[in-house]
Amino acid sequence: MSQKMNRRHLLKSALAAMPVAAMLPGFHVGGSVRNRDTLRLAAVGIGGRGMADLNAMSSHKGFELNAVCDVDKTFFANGKKFNENVACFQDYRTMFDEKSDDFDAVLVATPDHMHSPITKMAIEAGKHVYLQKPLAQDIGECRLLADTAEAHPELVTQMGIQIHSHPAYRTAVKWIQSGLIGTVNEVHSWSGKGWGGEVTGTDPSDAPEHLDWDLYCGVSEKLAYVEGYYHRNNWRKWLAFGTGTQGDMGCHIVDPVFTALKLKRPTKVKSLGPKPFEKNFALISHVEYEFKGTDYTTDALKLSWYNGSMRPTKLEHLPDGVELPHQGSVFIGDKGSLILPHIAAPIVFDSEGNVVEKLPESVAAANHFHDWIDAALGEKEKATAHFQYAGPLTEAVLMGTVVNRWPNREFNWNADECRFSGDGTEVAEANALLRPAYRTGW
Repeated sequence: MSQKMNRRHLLKSALAAMPVAAMLPGFHVGGSVRNRDTLRLAAVGIGGRGMADLNAMSSHKGFELNAVCDVDKTFFANGKKFNENVACFQDYRTMFDEKSDDFDAVLVATPDHMHSPITKMAIEAGKHVYLQKPLAQDIGECRLLADTAEAHPELVTQMGIQIHSHPAYRTAVKWIQSGLIGTVNEVHSWSGKGWGGEVTGTDPSDAPEHLDWDLYCGVSEKLAYVEGYYHRNNWRKWLAFGTGTQGDMGCHIVDPVFTALKLKRPTKVKSLGPKPFEKNFALISHVEYEFKGTDYTTDALKLSWYNGSMRPTKLEHLPDGVELPHQGSVFIGDKGSLILPHIAAPIVFDSEGNVVEKLPESVAAANHFHDWIDAALGEKEKATAHFQYAGPLTEAVLMGTVVNRWPNREFNWNADECRFSGDGTEVAEANALLRPAYRTGW
């Protein structure tokens, strides 16, 4: 059967071959859909971000939460807010073993290092997946998840870049693709945040009883527990668990760049910022990319990423006195430029540097969470930030977190082979970081 067949066709064909008993309400079809009205959900990681996602999903009439998993048992109470009888687990593997028949879809909102193993298990178990950004911690894992999802076209995937559905981002995409600023030749994207900086000087301690520290470390190295160092809010700073500011905010801010310009994977990448610390990401970053041209760009497109104090305060192509936002992007075309703040309405300048007052109609908001549930229930073909889109986006973002170990050294990217091309020790070391080994036992 062609992978291009839509889910409606697949479901129709499957039902035609089923006995009458299988068509009764509540019958569980192939592990992915119970019926067309309710999406039975399990959630892995139900702290701050996971809870925010559940709150947003719960406004959909088809939402039903049947199982939750978190290495910190104090978060179980969050799941009970939606279903007082929800099944609670600390180990996601146990949840899949014991409750898989009771859920059709999985929300994954853990620290970055556990995104890939949980999501791959979910897809291979026949579950729809909503996965927080970044898609994975490593480039090889991103490629693996995109390929795994592609091999299961009956399942709906969505990366949690909810601003993808915000009217500001949707409007900027429409205006750029309409030719409002002409052919785009350069983009600058940045975040003023600084998820990094070297952390030293505190003695290890025992983890609290409610936290399973071994499960928290998961596939990564088993670090000594230090109160307040990682859990609950500082894990993004650590090479073992996060992806720094670029991996976190880059997936949001570079998203409309990829969507508007239909970018795929870069051909070249170079870091102009500092190296990371031994265990932590650097506070600041500046990475330059080159992409093959598309219908909306010149033959080659330059994309520059910055974070922390390296973010630009002024750009050559903008008029003097223009104040750049703390986070956002600037698209530079041959007919003008567009500033897209994170998160606010786009500002457009013509080629003479004048603010364009008369602008095309803006685009209304969508609901990123309902978009996924609607697709999982068969109401639409696919979600808008599916893994075949989110994979290349996250690969590009994470490339900066690899090559920053060799400042001012340009790397060529072989997208087909998912590796840096060329010879030499630095290339070999960079390629080794694309697919680091999991901890023994995982």
